[in-house]
Amino acid sequence: MFLSYVIKCTSIFKYILSALVFLCILGMCGCGKGTDSGQVPSAGAASGGPGSLPSDSITAFGPAILLPSADGKETIGSDEVTVDVSNTAQGYIMAAYHGSAPQVNVQVTGPDGVTYLYFISEKDTYTAMPLSSGDGSYLIDVYEQLEGDMYGNILSDVIDVTLDNEFMPFLYSNQFVYFTKDTRAIQKGDELAAGCTDDLDITANIYNFVVGNTQYDYDKAAAVTSPYYPDVDETMDTGKGICFDYSALMCTMLRTQGIPCKLNIGYAGDVYHAWISVYLKSVGWVDNLIQFDGKNWSMMDPTMASTDGDSYDPSKEQYTVMFQR
Repeated sequence: MFLSYVIKCTSIFKYILSALVFLCILGMCGCGKGTDSGQVPSAGAASGGPGSLPSDSITAFGPAILLPSADGKETIGSDEVTVDVSNTAQGYIMAAYHGSAPQVNVQVTGPDGVTYLYFISEKDTYTAMPLSSGDGSYLIDVYEQLEGDMYGNILSDVIDVTLDNEFMPFLYSNQFVYFTKDTRAIQKGDELAAGCTDDLDITANIYNFVVGNTQYDYDKAAAVTSPYYPDVDETMDTGKGICFDYSALMCTMLRTQGIPCKLNIGYAGDVYHAWISVYLKSVGWVDNLIQFDGKNWSMMDPTMASTDGDSYDPSKEQYTVMFQR
């Protein structure tokens, strides 16, 4: 009777897991075991929930620290796992595991067919997962590890999502862009935004700070293990990091200034990599981030720009997005 419960990892599960492993070992985007668990406490409520674009703000949304919460108003799950879907309109779900398996994976497949993989590492602790694919139906699958690469499916359900607006998933804290009200990088972002007259100035100041004060950590890239979640305060304090760290730090600073920001994971040429895209009121979504020469904004990414300095030429890189968080 146990055979129907036990399944091998599906091919797409192996594909995504392999992609994460590549993220940890290839080229510019090695990853390491972070000091932050990536877990978002269920008690953290959103501070100032934006639902539209205010005309009186210099950014798409006014500055706010948006923290996900597991309200318990609407849930799906089983004895082993609870998925809180109370705030899907705000662009996220939260999942908590109550069993004893050593590893638990959540697969979120959006209406675009892209499957996102998340790990739950702490029992009875909610983890925030963004709904990055916009409006539509999402398939939620949860697997617990039995042994080796043998996993049992403990939940498979579909939820229908209608976002308050397209920006919500890219304003909140989540497992990959993790921050709390006490995150010091937010305070630094406030300092960098002070006196700015528009979101272009804020973005330029934050970009210049991260690029000018962070060095690529080749030792960390070589020693990294999976799964990996950036610690933005550690990156800021040490002045070192890998591509994931650069991108998460910039995302944190921009999101908490009310500037929607996507953490992109994919390829820069043939190297697995992470970079960001931002939403600017006067421009819209600017993919692969931007650099400003005083007149024009052009594609760039913070890791490449920091590592290569003035020699960096964004036009030479071919960026392919696989995931957005």
